[in-house]
Amino acid sequence: MQIIPADIVAIADVFRDTVEELIEVFEDEESADEQLDSPELLASALFQLFDLLNSPEMAQALDASLTHRELHAPQQLVGHDLHELGDYGINLLIDLAYVADTLRLEEHARMLENLSLPLAVWIARRGGELSTLEPVVNALAALANITTEAVDLENLYQMSSDIQLAVSPLLQTDLDKGNPNHPWRVLLVNRAIIATRSHHTLLMKDAFDNLVQLMPDYRRHPSSAGYGCLR
Repeated sequence: MQIIPADIVAIADVFRDTVEELIEVFEDEESADEQLDSPELLASALFQLFDLLNSPEMAQALDASLTHRELHAPQQLVGHDLHELGDYGINLLIDLAYVADTLRLEEHARMLENLSLPLAVWIARRGGELSTLEPVVNALAALANITTEAVDLENLYQMSSDIQLAVSPLLQTDLDKGNPNHPWRVLLVNRAIIATRSHHTLLMKDAFDNLVQLMPDYRRHPSSAGYGCLR
């Protein structure tokens, strides 16, 4: 499984190849659940979103916000909130993954969910806030599980860092200590595991300093913080 770059054109290309096969199976499946959303309609909505995110108007708005150093403030871009656009896109991917899973297209379902990672990173790097975190964390873990090259692990570490900086403050404070699988906690731990697997000393120090600072109970109960997210 390749690491798809945080580039809208690259994301759209992989999405197109994946969803076309899903639509074909859906249309041919006589016993398809009538309650399932049409993958063609969901895909159309997502392609429209990709066109918007890759439009000259969006680029101009992003350039303006960069000029004014507003990357980490809520932004109104070409009439839309970047935060809302990101959540909308991620949720469309998850809806499509559900359709694929229901049709027993497990590989397509995983690919669709995994596309949430580069999309979230694209949003994060442009100052958008992320409040739909669980599928992104799952995608990061899935990639980390099969990644062995140090340079690729360093790339994943950077992506996890970008995601961390963009996570909604509400998700960061609502830790729900009774739930070890809270997405924010899982993200912090997985980031540290990725750094460890890279064998990059500076990344490891950064990740574990960050982990202890943002999740103090990890120091007291390290064995309960890994949660087996990266198997």
